[in-house]
Amino acid sequence: MVKNRVYVVLLIVLVIFLIVMFMLFGTKTIKEEKISEILVVGDETVWKYSNKKWHNLTYKSTLQDLSWKKYRVFENNKDIGNYYLWYSDKWYVFDNQRNAVKVDGDIFAYRSNFDLKVKDFSIENVDNYDFVNYVLESNDISISSEFTSIYKIDLDVDNDSNDETFYLISNAFPLDFQPEKSFSIAFMVKDNNIYYIYKDITANKGFNGCKPYYNTFLDVDQDNNIELILSCSKYSVSDRVDMLYKFEEDGFKILISNQ
Repeated sequence: MVKNRVYVVLLIVLVIFLIVMFMLFGTKTIKEEKISEILVVGDETVWKYSNKKWHNLTYKSTLQDLSWKKYRVFENNKDIGNYYLWYSDKWYVFDNQRNAVKVDGDIFAYRSNFDLKVKDFSIENVDNYDFVNYVLESNDISISSEFTSIYKIDLDVDNDSNDETFYLISNAFPLDFQPEKSFSIAFMVKDNNIYYIYKDITANKGFNGCKPYYNTFLDVDQDNNIELILSCSKYSVSDRVDMLYKFEEDGFKILISNQ
């Protein structure tokens, strides 16, 4: 009798353990498998996420199949509402009556089966160069270097109520000075630790290299952590590089790139 009670108790403990494990990990897996989304990043990039995998959509016929569907549209990181998109040589925006909507800035749009969060952000001047100088010196670059782009963004990306700081420093495409090295570096500072996102350092050959910029911050998988899209433009080349990054404990990793 006592032995049977022990077995019953052990069985109950096992069932409770399995239920807890399912609630912790199983529901997350189911949620990930059900997530489906289309991300339109400018005119160069369309990404699709389904069955826990990212895909580049590049065929014109595939892009045309995505036309005349409603998307949430952002212009220069500002939410302008739900509109139809139509693809020809580029993406065009239309209202409910299919009247063309003029969009002058950089476009980002998404279509998903959940409420995808896109974070608003503001670019600020760098007022303290301690981390910038540390990164420059760590990469054998003079702290007196001139820049063609330098700014920071303060944003809470891991939902801990504390802002992380994203920096962008670059001397790519100089017009009035000739540096020895061409560099473009994007990095994040969290708890006084530096995490590199993008780093390109080469000998300067005029207008070589790629100048990155922070395009969009968004939660693509409903985990309450913000991923980021970093775009990179090359001089006199129309096609830009777009990269989707996710931050993990050991740093940033690229989920998908259009090249």
